[in-house]
Amino acid sequence: MQVISNNYSCSSVKKPHQVSSISCLVKAWVIWIVAASFYSYEFFLRISPSVMVADLMHSLKVSAQALGTLSACYYYAYAVMQIPVGILLDQHGVKRLLVFAAAMVAVGSVMFAMADTLWVVCFGRVLMGIGSAFSFVGCLKLAANWFAAGQFSVVIGLTNMLGVLGAIGASAPLAYLVENFGWRHTMLIAGIVGALLAILIKIVVQDEPGNFDEVTNLGSEVSAQDDTETAKSSWTEKLYGVVRCPLNWLIAIYGGLMVAPIAGFTELWGVPFFMQAAHLSRPEAAGISSIVFMGIALGGPINGWISGIIGKRKPLMFVGAIGACLCLFTVLHIPQMNLMLLSVLLFMFGFFTSSMLLAFVLVKECNPPWVTGIVIGFTNMIVMLGGTIFQPLLGWLLDKEQSFNVAHHLQLSLSTSQYQHVLLLLPACQVAALIVLLCLKETHCRRRI
Repeated sequence: MQVISNNYSCSSVKKPHQVSSISCLVKAWVIWIVAASFYSYEFFLRISPSVMVADLMHSLKVSAQALGTLSACYYYAYAVMQIPVGILLDQHGVKRLLVFAAAMVAVGSVMFAMADTLWVVCFGRVLMGIGSAFSFVGCLKLAANWFAAGQFSVVIGLTNMLGVLGAIGASAPLAYLVENFGWRHTMLIAGIVGALLAILIKIVVQDEPGNFDEVTNLGSEVSAQDDTETAKSSWTEKLYGVVRCPLNWLIAIYGGLMVAPIAGFTELWGVPFFMQAAHLSRPEAAGISSIVFMGIALGGPINGWISGIIGKRKPLMFVGAIGACLCLFTVLHIPQMNLMLLSVLLFMFGFFTSSMLLAFVLVKECNPPWVTGIVIGFTNMIVMLGGTIFQPLLGWLLDKEQSFNVAHHLQLSLSTSQYQHVLLLLPACQVAALIVLLCLKETHCRRRI
């Protein structure tokens, strides 16, 4: 990889700050758990519309395409904010921004719950997306500050594990709450939880070990000589250095292609698909969809751990893309199989997909440490475009299928084959991810510059 800019020469990089005392190590994990809990909370809200599809369409009187756009409002805001979030985190630290972000998500959730019109609901989703944009990048920034570089890939996997626990909570448990208390009361409770989480972050989280003046804002990853040089670089120069690197684009596009099936299928259209194709009730469909997140939760830390042992990232990413594609293709085309086998395939689909988390490790290793926040934010922005594009795109295609039914006096509900035709786009994304992987270079678990 070429040096990103003249200010990015990294001739003397010392070992990352390592928390030596047991008390500091415990503190690091406590801080991480609180920050990762915010990520879990935002994940819960991110996919919550998937179990409210019928309720939202009925209450707001909207089409499938409009509902897809409503759900994607979160992704629009989330994706657009990723680079600004990375810049803000690098410039101003994590704690105060996470407190503000959690409060904003709580406000958005309450607005969503109380809205009577589509545009107000969309605005609530936008607020949730803006606030949630800080969660994952902020958590990884704290991990970079508090943990040794060798632990980073495992911490990413654990962060994702805690995040998908929120996704699991937004499946069968949320479906039960919506069935019994309605979607408005459920989202109002979620807003109260967000406010409490903001207070907890304010009390517990600390940006980095020791005094701020004694340690750099990047976990002491750069030497004093390099720090002096990079201090002269503005955030615009650092951002330009990140954006002009083709390798950063390829890594991010790979991640986006791998996440698109999760966002398009598991997070929105999977529940109605299983209700139609497998004749499951809404709680049952939400429950079986949540198995994907169980696979992601387990696969994230395992893939990070194995990649550290073998000293390579790409082999696991290749296996993950191939395995995820085969599992999803089978599920889409044989949805009425034995529920045990279906559960296994959905679990493995999530397990294989979790290998995309190594993209964040890869992009960190391909860039200098003083742009950690910016480059992770940039990567996460492209990754989140998978949901931004595919949720409304699939909704639009499903509306086209619905219009065909009406025009030809067929059944008003979509058939299983119509769902299958539309959702076939998602395994195609994983095939495209494999092609992108061929263009990436292996880092061998070491920073390349």
